[in-house]
Amino acid sequence: KLCEDNTITSCDQCIQKHPQCAWCSKSNVNSNIKRCRNFCSRKTSALCDQAFVEMPRSNANFAQNQQFSTREEAVVVQLRPQVIDINLRKGDTVKFNVSFRKVKDYPVDLYYVMDLSNSMKDDLAELQKLGESLATQIRQNVTSDINMGFGTFVDKVMMPFTSTVPDQLINPCAKSKEACAPPFGFRHQQSISGDLTAFKQSVQNTNISGNIDSPEGGFDALMQIAVCGGQIGWRGDASHLVVFTTDASFHTALDGKLAAILDANDMKCHLKRALVYDKSKELDYPSIGQLRAAFVANKIQPIFAVTKEVRSLYDGLKELIPNSFVDELASDSNNIISIIKTAYNKLREKLQMSLDDDNKPEGVGISYRTLCPNATTWSDNSLSCNQIQLGSEVTYEFTVTATACPTTSASNTMLFTSSSLQESVTFRFNFLCNCNCSSMVEQKSIDCSSNGSMVCGACLCQCTQNTIGLSLSAQCKRSDSADICERNGECLCGICDCHENFHGKYCQCSNTGCPVTDGNNCYNQPKCNCTAKINNIPYTLDNVGSCTCHESNCIDPSNPNATVCSSHGNCSCSICECDPKYDGKYCQDCNSPLCKTVTAECSSHEACAICVNSAVQNRECQVPCKDVTFQTVKTIPDCSLCTGNTEACPSACSEQCVVTCALYLIHKHKLLVPKQELLDCPKPIDPVIIVLPIVAGIVVLGMIALIAWKVYQTWRDKREWQVFENEMKKSKWTKGQNPIFEEASTRFENPTFHGT
Repeated sequence: KLCEDNTITSCDQCIQKHPQCAWCSKSNVNSNIKRCRNFCSRKTSALCDQAFVEMPRSNANFAQNQQFSTREEAVVVQLRPQVIDINLRKGDTVKFNVSFRKVKDYPVDLYYVMDLSNSMKDDLAELQKLGESLATQIRQNVTSDINMGFGTFVDKVMMPFTSTVPDQLINPCAKSKEACAPPFGFRHQQSISGDLTAFKQSVQNTNISGNIDSPEGGFDALMQIAVCGGQIGWRGDASHLVVFTTDASFHTALDGKLAAILDANDMKCHLKRALVYDKSKELDYPSIGQLRAAFVANKIQPIFAVTKEVRSLYDGLKELIPNSFVDELASDSNNIISIIKTAYNKLREKLQMSLDDDNKPEGVGISYRTLCPNATTWSDNSLSCNQIQLGSEVTYEFTVTATACPTTSASNTMLFTSSSLQESVTFRFNFLCNCNCSSMVEQKSIDCSSNGSMVCGACLCQCTQNTIGLSLSAQCKRSDSADICERNGECLCGICDCHENFHGKYCQCSNTGCPVTDGNNCYNQPKCNCTAKINNIPYTLDNVGSCTCHESNCIDPSNPNATVCSSHGNCSCSICECDPKYDGKYCQDCNSPLCKTVTAECSSHEACAICVNSAVQNRECQVPCKDVTFQTVKTIPDCSLCTGNTEACPSACSEQCVVTCALYLIHKHKLLVPKQELLDCPKPIDPVIIVLPIVAGIVVLGMIALIAWKVYQTWRDKREWQVFENEMKKSKWTKGQNPIFEEASTRFENPTFHGT
């Protein structure tokens, strides 16, 4: 019925109405046949050749689907397919899967950044002692394809972060009689590469430095490491790890105001002049949110190797930065290799994928679920997996639905990726909102009398006004108050184009309601003229104008002597409408007491009458008096007086008062029951009598307590005042000189002072 909506006039409207709707674009199809319908059923599929049926379906095509790679191959492929073209029809759904398989010895770029404040000098000594063996052991214990880089940080060279005394700017460790390097913000010392000797040399050439306050400027260093990809040397097809070692907390956004730095961090690269962060004194520290955004955008996974004193602080930071790891660093960093190995394995086993929801097209709904390795059930609305081993496979199932056709030409591309992977899957959306035949327009088509264009088998006519003073829509009405084409067709250039099953000048005749074989015809009349008969009785019209009603359907076929509705009702379009006393399909059942014997009626109402007679409240008789109407009276009328003496007959007795029982009288379908006066029954206690005294008692007791408290307070205050007055009377005040006062031994005068 949705597909056959009368408001649908084009193929594009048809396919947007419902995903099961199809359009018949055959030009010479019967004009009375609806072009838009569900052509999937057997009944309707024969109405249009399948070659002319426009019914696009949602589908997903894998435009790029390279196979999973091995480590020996030049191009690493862990996600497939790589590009998916998703064709969506409004209201339709399409499903597809994306798979991930972890490759052995995936390339890793590791950048080691170290706090060079004076408290880390033993850690620097340990790192220098490891030297080249650090990279060698990492390569043996983590992955064979690893490149390493090195950088250091201290803090902003401004008060109150770092002493600006000239001597301490040269040697911040001068007070402790040690030689230290001048302080700096962040220095990039060695770009990421596979040259382990260069890494060793860079570490060996590093000297400890120092600052004043405990928090360090590590966030400045991390931001530059993340955004300066070219200078740092990150590879495009490798995992990006940053090992951050410190024994102190960190400065974050707004801390720069202590040094009058008011400009927020701009999240841009400022590694110039010997690869030193040259905006350290001009830009504030980055916030945690900025650092998170930079790490996600550049797919960097930080490893925080910190001492026990600040471990809890960095544990909290881990919750805010995805794909991060925190571990406790020994006092001299001798466990750094173990930390890196553990962190790499933990991060490698975890995979958190994400969808670029900001670029999701308008009117698209996406749901998903994940099947992790060794799992037996799908995880709904989840894109994460843990404990992923080498060679194991993760499957993601997506269900995509178009709820509407887009109204704007926004981006129709989304990315499915992870902050820990360099790879991604591209979703390209295409909306099937227009029929293929809509672009094939036949101008001045012969089938349209050369007065219009043929589009998808239907005519778009160019109308001409033939009737002066009469609009085109008025030509499609029987009268000014009538509907256009009787709501059974469309007005095309002043002529009604009737819908299926209707015909006539104004589509006023129903094809199905007036079958010729039944003798029912419609000759330009607004309704059918029913001429067919049964037993010389004609059919009548039903509520939709069809000749289907007949009196024969209101006669009980099981009773040869039956009449229409058993003479107890009227036949309305083959259905009996019974009188009030009767019911049943043919009004054959009487529901009135007048239709039954006295004995049966008395016995059926006896329980109700006894209950009403003896009950205190009538609501106690709801069960025995179900479906019975009753009225209590002092006495029941004696209808026996009515015999032969109408004047002595009580007014309650009439021809309808025909059933007299021992305890009650049936009068006009209602029980008249005598009600006993229960004088010995106690009346219910009025709740007001109980509540009012209780409330009054509480109020009175409260007032008494307040008065007693006030009296006591007044008495106590008077007593204390009397004690105070007595003590004042006993006091004796004398005038004398302070025994510790001494006169001045010398007097000075101001020679310029002329005052008195």
